[in-house]
Amino acid sequence: MHLGHASTYLLAWLQVRSHHGQLILRMEDVDRQRCKPEFAEAWRQDMQWLGLSWDEEAPAQSTRDAAYLAALGSLQKQGLVFGCQCTRRDMDEAVRAPHQPWGAYPGTCVAANWPLDGSVALRLAYPEDAFVLRRADGAWSYPLAVVVDDRDQGVTHILRGQDLAPSELPQAFLHQALGNVPPACTHAPLWMGPDGARLSKRHGSLSIAALREKGWSAAAIWGWVAYALGYVSTTEPCVPSDMISSFLAQPIRSQPVSHEEVLPLWA
Repeated sequence: MHLGHASTYLLAWLQVRSHHGQLILRMEDVDRQRCKPEFAEAWRQDMQWLGLSWDEEAPAQSTRDAAYLAALGSLQKQGLVFGCQCTRRDMDEAVRAPHQPWGAYPGTCVAANWPLDGSVALRLAYPEDAFVLRRADGAWSYPLAVVVDDRDQGVTHILRGQDLAPSELPQAFLHQALGNVPPACTHAPLWMGPDGARLSKRHGSLSIAALREKGWSAAAIWGWVAYALGYVSTTEPCVPSDMISSFLAQPIRSQPVSHEEVLPLWA
């Protein structure tokens, strides 16, 4: 867990606690090559150390194949699934065409009628973003998994990073296709590194574990986070509950948090 993750979880925690809701912890581990049980346990330990509680832990996505398979079957019956044989290279070359935005599916296989039980990726027939539902190797996609989980776990509100805002409309379409009311979505500001890129694993010095090893206390970290988010006027140490009244009084910051705003954390 790095500081950007902690900040986003803090905002979700504030949203839920200020409205007396129930906060669900869900380990989203559809990528089974990269997601390990020890990583999930490290996240739990980091959140507990930071003073961020949750009310229930949902089943990990790696245990929910049957639910995802049933959802895929429902979408197939509605004619909302098509097979795709495009490789990453095919996609990259297609989206370089004039007037074609990066990340958009060029529609290469929409009318190809590839057998859905073959070695093809399965995509959602949604014109604006025909995202993958199941990869050719059988792995479930993140968008399908989170939508099915939200439906089955009764999720009504989601707070996630600003970088995921473009996925809101296609996921809402998928929710509706599966007979669910889409949750209300709120977006948290991104945290940026000195290189101008979004905070990630390569910025190892801003992981919660690294800050703890440097001698930072959870309260001292929250003092800088709360200041950067605009919930306090000084960087004095604080705890998450100190921010609830400010969270209720003002909208969530939309601009990214630059490293200059929390420079001592980078020292």
